[in-house]
Amino acid sequence: MIWTRRSTRLALAAAVFTVTACGAGGAHGRSAGSSLRPTVRPATAAVEEVDGAKASTQCAARVKTLRMTVSGPLNDAAKSGKAYMEKAHPGLTVEITSTATTYTQIVQQINADAAAGRRTDLAVAGFDLLPTFVQQLDAQEVSPRLLRASYDQRLTSLGKVGNELYAVPQQVSIPVLLYNADLLAKAGVDPASLKDTAGVLAAAEKIKATLPGVQPIDLPTGDQFGQWFLNTIAGSKGANISDAAGRPDFNSAPARDAAGFLAKVGSYGPQSKAPTDALVRFGLSRKTAMVGASINSVVPGLRAALAQGKGAFPLGVAPLPVLPGGAQHPVAGGNGLVVLATDRCQNEMATELMVSLLAPDVVAAGVEALSYLPVDLEAANRLVSLYKQYPQLVPFNGMIDSIVRAPYWAGVRGGEVPTVASDAVQRIMAGADAASTLAELQTQAENLTG
Repeated sequence: MIWTRRSTRLALAAAVFTVTACGAGGAHGRSAGSSLRPTVRPATAAVEEVDGAKASTQCAARVKTLRMTVSGPLNDAAKSGKAYMEKAHPGLTVEITSTATTYTQIVQQINADAAAGRRTDLAVAGFDLLPTFVQQLDAQEVSPRLLRASYDQRLTSLGKVGNELYAVPQQVSIPVLLYNADLLAKAGVDPASLKDTAGVLAAAEKIKATLPGVQPIDLPTGDQFGQWFLNTIAGSKGANISDAAGRPDFNSAPARDAAGFLAKVGSYGPQSKAPTDALVRFGLSRKTAMVGASINSVVPGLRAALAQGKGAFPLGVAPLPVLPGGAQHPVAGGNGLVVLATDRCQNEMATELMVSLLAPDVVAAGVEALSYLPVDLEAANRLVSLYKQYPQLVPFNGMIDSIVRAPYWAGVRGGEVPTVASDAVQRIMAGADAASTLAELQTQAENLTG
């Protein structure tokens, strides 16, 4: 895997903007160069083999309009579902709203449409906003039995609130650490040492000592990546920053240890806020040796760079480090499909649309363009050539059993906690006292979720 020197800032930024921002449940929208992002190839959705997913004849005849709200980068996949449904049900119109660029904006769009008398039947929800969809938008429970036999049922836990499934995972990402293998080799760093936070800090010290002008590591905090990194690192020692009832816990010993690691990372140089900026610094200027990202940034970033010409360096990909003695339990980023239709027939048709969007070829097309973890086993079988081309992705597919769901934040204002938490991480990495900042964050989060 390689990253090229001659990449233009526009091409690289356009590619990484689309993919980095989907990772942690934050922004995932369009830049001025969004036309350069990889597009999902045409796919033919088919649900005939799925027991129960087809709407009844009565409902198919009655429903004439379905409305779906997604974000810009998911518009291609949504169109494949639209094409399938309108062909399967002549006279049906599937309307897609895709102007939102963040998961929060999707919620705002749904509320605005409802106020204008336009219901939303199916929507995309960021995993950390699922309680908002259940408590405020009347999301409907979905039976896992409606999904294809090839759907990876291990992932359904990511879409649950309590014990009930409300969102069927469509795009699943985990945080990763990208590294410039040439720079690590020059500094005498063995990539195998990056498994835990102690190893990463030791590597950073070597890079600092041997490569003047190179920043050892950059962990961006924007687009809610700050919370994502804190949560995943703390979770490696079994700590959750929220409990089952949606109450925050930022004061645990693992959370403090994770914050201490992030504070030390910040001491090696200014950390990017936008994940896009971090990847541009890493891939274009080559002044950063390691950078935190989402797994779905790997393939698009490489393809955008490789298209620009020669002058490549080897790109390595490792899981986000665990605390010493910890184990990998990455927190899921990404989104799921949520049925909001309460009318029986609208619900049946929205469910059929949802399942069509999870067809193996649709899932495979999405993974080929944006390297999420495949949510369908048959789709994974169709991606053999992709994994041969990018073998660094293969180990991450083996981590599915260890993935944990995003934090549950209770209360009307619980959806604000990820941003507040990421802002706190940014302050810690900029030099604020970690313990007192976490204590302040705990109070803020309690007020928002109380």
